[in-house]
Amino acid sequence: MNIAQREVSGVRELLDHNPVVGDRRAGSKRFWTGREEKLLRAHYPAGGVTACLAALPGRTASSIYQRAAVLGLRVPGANGRVNERQAWASSEAIDAIIRRAYQKTPSKNDVQACAVTCGRPRWWVSKRAAKLGLVTPRFKQAPWCEAEIDLIGDNAHKAPATLRRLLKAKGFDRTETAIIVKLKRLGADRTDPHHLNANQLADVMGVDRKTIAAWIAKGWLRATRREATATDDFWWIHRRDIRRFVVDNVAAVDLRKVEKFWFVDLLAERLDEPRRVSA
Repeated sequence: MNIAQREVSGVRELLDHNPVVGDRRAGSKRFWTGREEKLLRAHYPAGGVTACLAALPGRTASSIYQRAAVLGLRVPGANGRVNERQAWASSEAIDAIIRRAYQKTPSKNDVQACAVTCGRPRWWVSKRAAKLGLVTPRFKQAPWCEAEIDLIGDNAHKAPATLRRLLKAKGFDRTETAIIVKLKRLGADRTDPHHLNANQLADVMGVDRKTIAAWIAKGWLRATRREATATDDFWWIHRRDIRRFVVDNVAAVDLRKVEKFWFVDLLAERLDEPRRVSA
């Protein structure tokens, strides 16, 4: 097998490896000179990328391949001839077939079936459909305004679906994915200041989650059941209910294990509440 045949059969593997002779060109040296292009024209048609690597030190296999494509250089096939690319043309009949296929959003298999019917490659059918205006263009979403950012920032602890409904009520349309990404970029604190789940409460109380579940099952601790997620549990407990549990079940709380700063803040909130005036 000669070098041209090796080039044709292994060009993908060669480009993936992307070898280079000597140090890779950088800075102003990365621009192709007339002398280099002359060497490329002399060596590429006979030996492809492999033959040009030694003649063009500092040029990677990928850069040689791309520059040869720009210059229109081709490597002969196994038969010694350069196989010219097929120039595909369209017609009214072909365009009509493509339009029928794109009346609904077609799947990959639908496009392939359309290509077989048209006698054209699938990539050409997709490109022709875009040129005919049959493919819905993808528009970048508008930048986030200050009102949107303030709204999700103030409610960052809520679920993405809830945030989307809040935005929609204000006339904004954002996907749940867009909301999650924006919150991450803002570095927003997504912890709820008024609620804890069972795992979080177990950590600050110095007990395991089964103990929290037992308190809930006995009716000592009021909790709301919600849908479980991969990183959370399904118990949702308000701070006022935790405070009520502590006051009503002092004997069940081991103060040696409780996170003291959190505990003081919890009880201090009760002192701040307006006292009821007895009749």
